[in-house]
Amino acid sequence: MSHSIRWTLYGALAACCAVASATVRADGPPPMLVPLPPVDAEEIPAPPPAPLPRPESPDELYPAVESTGSTCEMCGQGSTSCCEACRNTTRLGRLLRGIHRGLCCPDPCYNPKWTPLADAAFFTTAVRPTNQQRFRWDFAEDLNQPDRAEFFWARADGNGAGPNPNPQIAFRGVDYDELTHYVEAAQGAVGVWFEYSYRSLDADGRHFAGFGDMTTGAKTLLFDTELMQFAFQMKTFIPQGSPGKGLGTGHVSLEPGFVWGLRLSDRAFMQAELNEWIPLGGNDVYAGALLRYNVALNRELFRLPSGVLIMGVGELNGWRFQDGMFTDPTLGALRPASGDTYLNTGGGVRMYFCDRADFGVSGSFAITDEAWAQSTVRTEIRFRY
Repeated sequence: MSHSIRWTLYGALAACCAVASATVRADGPPPMLVPLPPVDAEEIPAPPPAPLPRPESPDELYPAVESTGSTCEMCGQGSTSCCEACRNTTRLGRLLRGIHRGLCCPDPCYNPKWTPLADAAFFTTAVRPTNQQRFRWDFAEDLNQPDRAEFFWARADGNGAGPNPNPQIAFRGVDYDELTHYVEAAQGAVGVWFEYSYRSLDADGRHFAGFGDMTTGAKTLLFDTELMQFAFQMKTFIPQGSPGKGLGTGHVSLEPGFVWGLRLSDRAFMQAELNEWIPLGGNDVYAGALLRYNVALNRELFRLPSGVLIMGVGELNGWRFQDGMFTDPTLGALRPASGDTYLNTGGGVRMYFCDRADFGVSGSFAITDEAWAQSTVRTEIRFRY
C-alpha cells in the first residue's frame, strides 16, 4: 500500500472519532454550576473623584511682560493700571494724562530705537541720540550783517575783534563755504558730541580760509513714547577760528535748548527745537542773546525695491534777536539788533541706503528782508554704527 493511501485512511478514522465524542457530550447531563464563596456585605466606599483640569486663566493665556519700574503688566496697558481715576474729556486733560502715563507707566512692549523717519531734517536737531558721524558742506550767499549780535562774526566795524572793513570798496556781503565734521556717541537716552569746521569765505574782495570754532554738546532724552519724544540739549561753542579773518566769533557761547519729535503717521514725522544762544565774553556792545527755533516736517516719499528709502523734508528756521548791535552794511554805523527776526524756509531730499548710511541735499531761502544769507545749500552724508 502506498504512503498516500495510508495517510488518507488515518485521517478518516480520526474524523469519525471526533464526531462520536461530540455526540456523547451532547447527550449527557448539563454541567453543574459551582457557587462562588460568600462575599462580605460591608459597603466599601468609592474613591473620591479626580479633580477636573482647571481652565487656563487669562494670565496664563497672555503672560505678563516683565517691565522694570512700571506698574503695567500687559502690552499696551499703560493707560489703565497707571491712573484709574484719570478720565479727562478735554484736549488739555487728555494731553496731560498721556504725558503722565508715558512718564510713569510706559508701554513695556514699546521698543525705543532710531528710525529714518524721525531723523531726516537738515537744519533741525534729531530728538534721539545715536552713534553716528556726519560730513556736512554748506554754501551760503549774500550774508549782509555778519557781525549781528556776534553770532557769526565778531564786531567788524574796525573797533572789535572781527575783520576790519575794506575802505576801498563798499561792503557787498559775505559768501562762504563751510565743511564740518560731526561725531556723536550715544548710550541709551544720553548722547554727547563734538563738531569742528573748516571755513572759506569771500568778503569785500578779500578771501580768508581756515579752521573755525568747535562745538561740543550733550543731549538727554527725557520723555520717550511711540507717539512723542522730548529731550534737553546743551551746546558749548569754543573759539578756535581766527575772529580777525571771519573764521570765528572770538568768544565762548552756550546754547541750552529743547528738542521735540512727534509721529504724525507711519509715513510722516515732525521735528522741532527751541534754543537760547547766550554769548560769554564777547564785545560788551555787540554781543547779544537770541532765540533760535527750527521746525521740520519729514515725509516718506517712496521706497525702492532694493530697500532704498527716499524722504522729503520741509523746514522753517528762525532767529529772534534779544540784544546786541550790528554794523550797518551801507553807512557803517551801529544799529540795534534786538527786536528783529530772521526767517528762512526750504526743503530737501534725503536718500537712505540702509539704516547705517544716508545722503541728502537741501536748500534754505530767506523770507524776511533781513537774513543771515539769502540762500544756503546744504549737503550731508552720514554714517551710523
